[in-house]
Order: sequence, then C-alpha cells, then structure tokens
Amino acid sequence: MLAFRLTGLPDSRLPLYLYCVGTQEEKVLHRPDGFPVYQLFLSHGGEGQFKITGKGTWTMGAGQLFIVEPEVAHEYVPHSKSKEELGYIGIGGASAGSVLQSAGLLQSEPYHISGFDIIWSRLTNLWHALDQEATKMWNTSTLIYQLILDLAQSKIPSDVGIGGIGSSMAQDGTTTRSNRESDPSKDALIRAVALMHTHYQDDLLLKHIADAVGYSVQHLNRLFHQHYGVTGHQYMQRLRLQKASEWLDKHPRASVREAAETVGMEVNYFIRMFKREFGETPGKGIKHRNQLQMEKDLTSS
Repeated sequence: MLAFRLTGLPDSRLPLYLYCVGTQEEKVLHRPDGFPVYQLFLSHGGEGQFKITGKGTWTMGAGQLFIVEPEVAHEYVPHSKSKEELGYIGIGGASAGSVLQSAGLLQSEPYHISGFDIIWSRLTNLWHALDQEATKMWNTSTLIYQLILDLAQSKIPSDVGIGGIGSSMAQDGTTTRSNRESDPSKDALIRAVALMHTHYQDDLLLKHIADAVGYSVQHLNRLFHQHYGVTGHQYMQRLRLQKASEWLDKHPRASVREAAETVGMEVNYFIRMFKREFGETPGKGIKHRNQLQMEKDLTSS
C-alpha cells in the first residue's frame, strides 16, 4: 500500500498540480461535502459501488477509472472486504477541469482503461516523486499532465465491447464489469478498436494500429476475425461508413464529397463501398433526406 500523501501549497504559476496521491485497501468512503479537487479513483482488483448524490449509482470493477469532480458529495462501498487496492490521485489547479475535459476523461460513470498496469505504475511514480524536495511540485505537475495524456490514449470508448468485455448497464442503472480477467490479446484488440474510433477520420493504416498495440498485422487480423468475423481493415472501413452515414443524417444538405472527406475516404471509393454496405449510393440517400427535410419545412411553415 502507498500511504496517503498530501503535497504542500502549490506554486501560483502552476495551472495543474498534484494535491494528494496514495492507495488503500477497499473500504467505505463517505464524503457528504465532496473533495476540494478532482479525484481520480483507480480500482486495481476489487469491486465496489459509487453513489454520486443527485446523479446515480455505479459499480466500479477491476481495471476501471472513475473521476469525481470537486465539491460533489459521493460515497464508495466495496462489495466485499478484500485486500485489493483502490488508488486515488487528487488533481488541482485552474486548468485541471479544462484539461481533463479536453482529454475526454470527465464522464459520469466508471470506464475501462487499456494497459491498466502501466497506468497504475504512473500512480506509483507520482507517489515516489514526492520524495524530491526543491522541484517536487513542478516535477509532479509534469507527471500529472503526462498521466492525463496516457489516460486519454488508454480510455476504452463506452460503445466498444468485445465478446462480453467492458461495461454493461443493469436495469437499476448500475454499471457492472462482465469479465474481470485480464487477457493481453483481448486488451490489445480493445485498444485497437479504441484507436479506430478515435482516428477514423485520419489516414490511419492497420499497420499503424498493429504497431501501436504491439502485434503484427497478421496476428491483429486473426483477433478481429475471431471476435468480429472480419479483418481489421474491413472493421475500420465499416466504422468509417457508419460514421459517414450518421454524419449525413445530421447534415441532410451536405454533399457526397463532404461526407467522404469527413471520414478520410476518396470520393469514388467511398461511393462504391457505401452502396455495398447500405444498398444505395450516398447521393440517393442525400436526395431522400433532402426530400424529407423539405416536407418537414413545409409542414412547419
């Protein structure tokens, strides 16, 4: 266990600073007045329930992250008296909220982190960094920013699920983890899918993704085929086409070229693949959407 450590008064020039860091055995936390800074909770192996006053109740499982905003009343109750650790990192500073928000980390529920052990080691590094003296606040500020970047890259989108891995919403509104066992190949596949969802608009090749998750293209393709029945390239292509279709639904007067450019595809290729996937060309779909919009405008006028 890493005992609770509280930093000193921050340098006023720091827009982001470490307030506290440590780990503890799973135990009840009851904070009716909240906490003075953003608090990042990391569950190393246990499971418990977070209750956020006025927002809801969620189950947090192993390998998950949950961020509670400042001054928000909350309570955590472990499901069992296990010896598993719950890590915590307090982050303050005038830019803390905007940086976390920009990184896409301020969600109202726990979410899974790919490569959790690496993130846990970052927490340990923060704790030991406080042994430094004169420059410790500046050093830990740098480490905090790097941690946020790592979390942003490791965050698994809520709509990504692989054969039962990930979070599921129960009828009572709680979020549960359906599989707590760590599997390197499945972690790599989840990470690959997350990268596709993040970078579908970019000139991203399957080789780039394979390199990023530490697998060969052939091995990654086998994983995609095993879990999705398609190759990695086919999965990425379908994702881009689906995103383009969703974009056209929101922009009924857009052109086919604009839709293709939105998902980083060449126009003619985009048209062929779109028709193969949806049974009609995007141009025909645009005409249909425009007609519906005109009818809606006439009805409302």
